[in-house]
Amino acid sequence: MSFRDLRRLPIISIFHNPSCSKSRATLSLLQNVLNESSTAKPPFSLDIVDYTQNPPTKEQLQTVIDYLGLKDASAQNILRPDAPKVSSIAELVKLVTNDASVLERPIVVDWDAGKAVIARPPEKVEKLIQHRVQNA
Repeated sequence: MSFRDLRRLPIISIFHNPSCSKSRATLSLLQNVLNESSTAKPPFSLDIVDYTQNPPTKEQLQTVIDYLGLKDASAQNILRPDAPKVSSIAELVKLVTNDASVLERPIVVDWDAGKAVIARPPEKVEKLIQHRVQNA
C-alpha cells in the first residue's frame, strides 16, 4: 500500500483560446513548469479552460476582475482591442457574459493566491508562476 500526499494542490487556470498563438505559448510555458518540476509534488494543478467552448461564469468573471484589480475606468483592459467600448465593470460583465470572444487572451488565474494576469505577452505569467513555485 502506498501513501499519497492528499493535500490539495493550488489550482492555476488558463482561460485559453486554442486558435491564438499567444494563448498556446502561455499554455506551453505553464506545462513546461509542471514537466520540469524537480520535486515529486508539482507546484500547482493546471486547469485548462477553452473559453470559446466553456466561457467563464459570471462569478468566475467577477473574481478574475477583482484579482486583476480592474475598476470602472480600467474595465476595457480585459477586452480585445476590437471589442465594444465599456465604461463600467457592470457593462463589462454583461458584455462578456453574452460574448466571451471579446475577452483578451489568455487569462491566467491563481485562485489560491488571489492573482490573475492577462498573459500578453506570454512572459507576463512568469511572475505569477514564480510566486507559486516558491510557495509550493
